[in-house]
Amino acid sequence: MDGITIATSLLRISTAGRQIAINLYILATQLTTDAEDRISALSNDVSFTASVLQQLGELIRQTRVDGGRTGFLLSRSGLDTTGTSASVCETIFNEIERGARDASERIRGRRGRRLGKIRLSGSERAEWTLLQPLVEALRDELRGARGTLMLVLQVTSFALSSKKMADG
Repeated sequence: MDGITIATSLLRISTAGRQIAINLYILATQLTTDAEDRISALSNDVSFTASVLQQLGELIRQTRVDGGRTGFLLSRSGLDTTGTSASVCETIFNEIERGARDASERIRGRRGRRLGKIRLSGSERAEWTLLQPLVEALRDELRGARGTLMLVLQVTSFALSSKKMADG
């Protein structure tokens, strides 16, 4: 993919990630168990990753050399790495979104018209406990992809700063 396509993809994935983070936060506010804290932490991870994706997408758009005729300050390898890491984030976001949507639907089904927080039943708490390793694995994978994206963001920022200094 070219730089503009990757930048656009990063911004699209970022927007989806922000919406997922909001949905996770809303879900967390509906529960009265330790799941609330864990879902809030996952929401923060997704939100932070979405911010990195947005910053990097905007920065890549700014780094076109000669109006884009000769490419970008970021190398082909850097663009490929960025695209791969963004795809990993998108896959994780989609998996988290499916799980959050399923949980929200179950909560809505139990809640009916009642207001307030929902206390998980014993079987739901057991199910949540069994899901914890999967949630932690997703968070770890998301952190790894985010770390790669942050490195690319820093390298690209440095390259852009250096170019601006050289150009006077």
